[in-house]
Amino acid sequence: MNDATADAAAAGGERLSKRLAAQLGCSRREAEQLVAQGAVSIDGQPATAPQQRVMAHQRVSVTPGASAAPPAPATLLLHKPAGIDCADPKLWSRLQRDAADALHGRPAVPGLFIGQRCVAPLATHESGLVVFTQVPGVARRLLDDAPLVEHEYTVEIDGEADPALLPRLRPARASIGSRREGRTGLRVVLHGPDPGQIEALCRAAGLAVATLKRLRIGRLPLAGLAAGQWRCLRGQERF
Repeated sequence: MNDATADAAAAGGERLSKRLAAQLGCSRREAEQLVAQGAVSIDGQPATAPQQRVMAHQRVSVTPGASAAPPAPATLLLHKPAGIDCADPKLWSRLQRDAADALHGRPAVPGLFIGQRCVAPLATHESGLVVFTQVPGVARRLLDDAPLVEHEYTVEIDGEADPALLPRLRPARASIGSRREGRTGLRVVLHGPDPGQIEALCRAAGLAVATLKRLRIGRLPLAGLAAGQWRCLRGQERF
C-alpha cells in the first residue's frame, strides 16, 4: 500500500470487526457475533453493524462477560403500510416496534435484523402482514409448503361488485364483506399466493382493485399490530 492509499484508509477509519478482533485477540466471526448481540459500543454508543468504520481515536468497548455465541435466529412480523418497499435496505428504521413486544420480547440488537429474509412479501402499494425470518423452518413453511398455507385479504373494489363475478376469482375463495358508496369490500382467501396474484385474478374478472390488505397468514392474524409496527414471532405461535 502506498502512502496515499494508507492515508485514505486512515481517513476512512477501520472496519469495526477487524478492530475488535485485533483488540480482543479473537476471530472476525466472533467479533461480528459480539456486535450482533448488541455487546459492543463505540464511544459509549451502541454499535449497529460489524462493517461500520471506526477511527483510531474512537474507543471500542465490549460488555463485560459477553459471549461470542451466535444469537438464536428470529422471525419478525410487520404491519406494512402501503407505499413501503419490503426490499428497502432502510426498512426497519422506517418502522417502530410494538410497545408490548419491546417490553417482553427479545432485545432489538443488530443481530435481530442481520440476514432477515422476506418470506411473505407484499407489493409496495399493498398493505398488511409481512414476514421476515432467519429461521430455516419458517422459510420452508412459507415458501416450500406455500400451497398448504392459507392467506386472507380484504380487497376494496372500485364500484359495485356483482356477486356473480366472484367465482371467476378461483382458485381464490371470495365473498362480499361490505358495501359503501363507490366501493365494495371483498374477503379473499387463497393458499400460497404468488406476489400480485390476487390483483391479477381480480383484473381478469373485470374488478378494479383500489386497495389490498393481508389480514392473516395460516393461523397468524395481523390483529393487534398497528400499521408501521413490527414484533417478534412468539415461541408458541405457528403458521
